[in-house]
Amino acid sequence: MSVFRRALAAELAHLWRDRFDLALLTLVPLVCLVVMGGMLSQGSPRGLGVVIVDQDRSAASRSIVRAIGAVDALKVVDDVSGLAEGLSAIRRERAVAVVVLPSGLGGRRADATPRTIEIFYQTAFLSTGALTSALLQATITADLARQAPEDAGVAGVALLRVPLPGVEVTLLGNPSASLEWYLGLLIGPAILHLLIAVTCAASLGRELVDGSMGPWAVRVGAPAAAAAGRLVPHVVVGTLWLCLWHVWLTIGQGFAFTGAIGLVAIGGLLLFVATAAIATLLVTLTGEVATSLSASVIYAGSALAYSGASLPITGGIVVARIWSAILPLTHYVTLEMDQTIGVDIAVWARQAAILALAALVAGGGATLLLRRQARRSA
Repeated sequence: MSVFRRALAAELAHLWRDRFDLALLTLVPLVCLVVMGGMLSQGSPRGLGVVIVDQDRSAASRSIVRAIGAVDALKVVDDVSGLAEGLSAIRRERAVAVVVLPSGLGGRRADATPRTIEIFYQTAFLSTGALTSALLQATITADLARQAPEDAGVAGVALLRVPLPGVEVTLLGNPSASLEWYLGLLIGPAILHLLIAVTCAASLGRELVDGSMGPWAVRVGAPAAAAAGRLVPHVVVGTLWLCLWHVWLTIGQGFAFTGAIGLVAIGGLLLFVATAAIATLLVTLTGEVATSLSASVIYAGSALAYSGASLPITGGIVVARIWSAILPLTHYVTLEMDQTIGVDIAVWARQAAILALAALVAGGGATLLLRRQARRSA
C-alpha cells in the first residue's frame, strides 16, 4: 500500500473513531449552513418601517403614502405632524426612515413653488438604510410622475403628446436583488473555508512531537504524500458541502448561475486544496497546535472581510490590498461571482490558476519544512 493510501486509510479510521473530529466535518457544517439558510431564507428585507410627516394633507400626498404602503419591503408605521416625532421613532427603532411631504405639494405647478420631498434614513445599518432610501426614492418618483399630467391642469394635455425618454435598468447576476442569493454566495464558502482550515490543522497537529513534525515524517517516509492522503477527506468533505450549499441555493431556492456551476465547484475544490496546503504550512512552521489553530482562525475567519465582496478594498491601504490578494477566498469569491453573470472561461481560468498557485506555494513550503525536520529527526 502506498504512503498516500496508508495515510488516507489512517485518517478515515481516525475520523470513524473520534466522534468529535467527525462532527467537525459533518454535523458542524450542516448546522452552520442550515442556520444560515434559515436566516437568509426571507431573501430581502420586509416591512422596513417608514414614518410619514404629511404637511400637505392633499390628494397628492395621500397618493404617495398609499404608493409607499403598497411596496412589500416598506411599511408605513406612523403618520406624525413633525419631523422631531419622526426622528424619535427612528431612535426608538420603530422605523428606519422618515418621509417629509411638504406643504404645497399638491398644488398646481403653475401656482406653486417647486417643493422638495425630504427623506431621512438611518445609516447605522448601512445596507438596510440604503435599500429603504432607494425604494422610497423610486416609489415617490414614480407616483409623482403619474400625477404630473393632473398637476399640470390643461397644460398636461400637451405633455401627453411628448414622448418621454425611457430608462430601463437590468440587474445582472442577481435579477431579484436578493440578499439571500448575494449573502449565500459569500457566507457559505467563508464558513466552510474556516471549518476546513481548522480541521486540517487539527489533523496534522496530532502528529507534532516536541514542536516538530520530524518524527512523523521519518516514520511515514514520504511526508508530502502522507500529508496529502491525510487531508484528502477534509478537502473532499468541504467540496461536497459547498456543492450541496449551491444545490440548495439553485434548485432549492430557485436562483441560477448564468455561467457554469461546474466551474464554481472546481473553484471550490481548488479553494479547499489551498486551505489544506496552508494548514500544513502553518503546522510545520509553528510547531504548535494552538498557534496553528489561532492563525487559521485569524486568516480564514477574516478572509471574507478582505475579499472585496462585502467591504471595498479598492483604494484601501497597500497592506490591506496585498493581504486581500494573497487570501485564497478572495479569488474563489471572484471566481464564483463571475459565474453568476457568466464571464468568459479565460477570466475563470485566471482565478483558478491563482488558487492552484496558492496551493503549490503553501504546499511546497510545507514540504521543504517537513523534509528539513525529517533530516533533523533522522
